[in-house]
Amino acid sequence: MTLHTGHNAPATFAVSQVRCEKDHVRSRDCAYQVAWNINPHMKPGAVAWRRACTQHREFLRTLRAEGGSFFELPFVHGAFDSVFAKDNAVLVSQEGELRALLATMRHGQRRNEQLARARWLSARGFDVIEPPRVHIEGGDVAMLPAGRGALLGWGMRSTQRAAGVLEAFLSAPVTPLELCDPYLYHLDTALTVLSDGTALVCPEAFTPESLRMLERTEGIQQVIPIAREDALAFGLNLVEVGNTVIVGARVPRVEAVLRGLGRRPVSVRLDQFHLAGGSAACLVARVHTLPPLSARRFREEQEQQPQPLSA
Repeated sequence: MTLHTGHNAPATFAVSQVRCEKDHVRSRDCAYQVAWNINPHMKPGAVAWRRACTQHREFLRTLRAEGGSFFELPFVHGAFDSVFAKDNAVLVSQEGELRALLATMRHGQRRNEQLARARWLSARGFDVIEPPRVHIEGGDVAMLPAGRGALLGWGMRSTQRAAGVLEAFLSAPVTPLELCDPYLYHLDTALTVLSDGTALVCPEAFTPESLRMLERTEGIQQVIPIAREDALAFGLNLVEVGNTVIVGARVPRVEAVLRGLGRRPVSVRLDQFHLAGGSAACLVARVHTLPPLSARRFREEQEQQPQPLSA
């Protein structure tokens, strides 16, 4: 499979189907639903299946209409949260090579997805890397602009030690941020970093020290606080495609902030996925384009050079 992932290429994402292919006898385990409770948003049995299908289809239609491209991964039979494709792996393209850092899930209900996801990503051209036994989930990773590294949320799902694993995978610095609100259990429910380095953040989701670390992180140009109730409405769980930002709910104050930043917010109703604790960002895994290693090494060497003394 060839993915167009150069710097001028459209944003590319992996998405999951919401039901099994027709290669076995259908059962109740063949489609997205909420069947357990591993985060405070989950309401088992609450999903209206047909409505969820319609919403997912409209989300993908909007993603394509706004200039995004995507490839589909099969639904994992009986692993209902596999629709949230972002969590399974961190995907990157660098100098024409595709790599995937496979997640190690905190909860057993989600670990059942990973063998199938590794197999399918490998079949689609990714070099799949399995991390050491530390918990790391894709929903806890936010990439920084221009290959400056990433942020890692830890505490609810991922562990702090996973920052080192991610740093080695990216060959770039990773800032670990401690999450402290169980309702904002993944980093992508509490924070988003736009392509210009603007971070929209729910302050209550983080420890004070983590907020200070975020403000000092290279690549973060400004930090804009967002109310907790807007984060709980999944207003920060968004997908940026060019100048457009796709949000899975109408959250007027977040939309106003985005417009003030020169973005065009587009809302697509995804309430059937909110019932499982996810929204727009959770449904896609962006293939992040990293700068060539040669350029990164040159920049690092330049930064290590002694600075001339002032006259």
